[in-house]
Amino acid sequence: MLPGLLATLACLAGSRAHAIDALTFGAREIVAGQARLVNVTARLALEDGGRTTATIGVARAHAGADLADLRGLQLTCPAPVIADPEFGCRQAQVSIAQTPIGALSIALSGAYHADRSVGEVRATIASLAGGRLELRGRSDPTGWRADGKATALDLAALRALAAPWLALPGGWTLGGAASATFAAHGGATPLHAETNWALSAVDLSNEASTIIAEGAAITAGISLDAQRDGFAVAAHARGERGQALAGPVLLDFNQNPLALEAAGQWRGEALTLDRLSATAPGLLALQGTATIDLGEAPKLATGRFDITSLEFPAAYTSLMQITLAATDFGDLVTAGSASGTVELADNAPVRVDLRLTGFAARNDRDFFMNDVAGELHWAAGRNADVSPSWLAWSAGGAYGLSGGASRIDFVTRAANFVLAEPWHMPIFDGALDVRTLAITGLGSPAMSVRFDADIDPISLPPLCKAFGWPEFSGRIGGRIPGVELRGDELTVSGNIEANVFDGTVVASHLRLADPLGKWPRFYADVRARNLDLDLVTRAFAVGTITGRLDADILGLELFNWSPVAFDARLETAAGDRSRHRISAKAVKELSNVGGGGGGVTQALQSGVLRFFDDYSYDRIGIRCRLRNDVCLMSGIEPAASGYYIVKGRGLPRIDIIGNQGRVNWPQLVSQIASGLAAQDVVVE
Repeated sequence: MLPGLLATLACLAGSRAHAIDALTFGAREIVAGQARLVNVTARLALEDGGRTTATIGVARAHAGADLADLRGLQLTCPAPVIADPEFGCRQAQVSIAQTPIGALSIALSGAYHADRSVGEVRATIASLAGGRLELRGRSDPTGWRADGKATALDLAALRALAAPWLALPGGWTLGGAASATFAAHGGATPLHAETNWALSAVDLSNEASTIIAEGAAITAGISLDAQRDGFAVAAHARGERGQALAGPVLLDFNQNPLALEAAGQWRGEALTLDRLSATAPGLLALQGTATIDLGEAPKLATGRFDITSLEFPAAYTSLMQITLAATDFGDLVTAGSASGTVELADNAPVRVDLRLTGFAARNDRDFFMNDVAGELHWAAGRNADVSPSWLAWSAGGAYGLSGGASRIDFVTRAANFVLAEPWHMPIFDGALDVRTLAITGLGSPAMSVRFDADIDPISLPPLCKAFGWPEFSGRIGGRIPGVELRGDELTVSGNIEANVFDGTVVASHLRLADPLGKWPRFYADVRARNLDLDLVTRAFAVGTITGRLDADILGLELFNWSPVAFDARLETAAGDRSRHRISAKAVKELSNVGGGGGGVTQALQSGVLRFFDDYSYDRIGIRCRLRNDVCLMSGIEPAASGYYIVKGRGLPRIDIIGNQGRVNWPQLVSQIASGLAAQDVVVE
């Protein structure tokens, strides 16, 4: 249209060359389809020497309903070529005062050959987002072709330019540099378009800092080929330097460069990827397929990924460490590999089948697992058909406990887990034989757990060392029956028994409220029978007492694992006929608890008692009823000035009489702990 207009003006100028020095054309509006030009002017200036200059101005250009208007267009072409069949300009300048990306200045050259229907154009924007953009195009009867390149673009400036069409959410930051090439052709042949980008020094962060890129160097490209009902799509990307964080996933491109490739079809709002691969040397190799819904809320409709290799330690660092950072497993040293398949639907996994080989893990806090192998099979459906899973290892330990080889077989689907076979878990010289372990609603507020196990007798000395307790003699064994977790309460329906100090300890009515919360509360009744006092007192280094002891701690309540209530009774076992002796040191310790320490100490240091190291006694015992940080104290029977803690017998005889009826519990605990600490006994 405009070349024809200029040709008409040129013909008029040629017919009266000496009478006309400029020709001007004006139109209030020019309409062609959806395009509309408002206030159009065209001027051909005739200068001395036969030189000409053409200018075209457009106040406003409207290309269509979905495109923004352009305002203040001005094209200036010195020495235009207007000689039918050739029209063009070798050195034009276009300025646009207002575009969606601001004012533009474009260097333009082009030509059109009417006899051959061939058109060519070149355009250069020397200043765009801190960089440069070059475009060129050609059209002929066989089709059209366009290509170009952008160099040294500043990503922050490019973000501002793209804001009218593509905007990052508020609170995001973006920096770095980019360059790109792009090409397209069509017409007689199906449309083909492609673009390739190179990004460097990319720094990206969202407001919550859950998506971060730091110093990243990334190359990426995509191509489209028109088909009868859509487009064939091929894409690739490679992270070569820097790091990237997305939620719990941390990718270190310096250590494990990541390459992605995908190919498929784009039809309407569905993108089907028939081939998808991801490789990161030392970390990951997978292939898969996927279908992506590109509707109003894009989502992964279906996907299947075959993991040929997932290698540790990079897999732990990249995929697990952030999630585990706040736990005891946030600094593991790992080795081994995994493989398998993962299936997804509607942005969620629906089936997982993984194999683990040669895995090992350890940290500096006594956790270790050696030679781990296994298979994990999981499905999202509650009634889905799923193969049993298993894990086996040659040795393992945690929290000071350790054991030998073990294997656990289980079935897991949805949020449920159930033991498929009894599990024998070695612990020191014994074991825990788990008969029942079932979890439903895993990770939800409605989670419930059922547990039942037998304890193959385990020696107490290594257990005590593991937990930092004074060393007890004996073995712990018996059964852990009917453990259930429902909601925020864990209960044990039966009793837990242990053989300690050559006697028995039975815990019943066990209950734990808010077991996974910040402030757990524990309830139990504990009964000990026929304990060997010689073994007990040796363990706690409070002197020596011989004889047998019964103990009841009923209504025990712990808040955040500290006692807040109980009714405790410790006294000589009924019918005990063993030798009853108590050392002078033990006398001093017991008298301090009951408040009679000064008098007893004086007695031991004077008279005939000072010549003896131990004494006979008839019975020994003390009671404490704890409420509101106060212990209501009593002994085996009343005495004239208080209550008997130790009632003597024979010669030399000594009685320990307590005279404090109310004792501050924190103060009593501190007093006992200080006494034990003086004997190098640690109390936690």
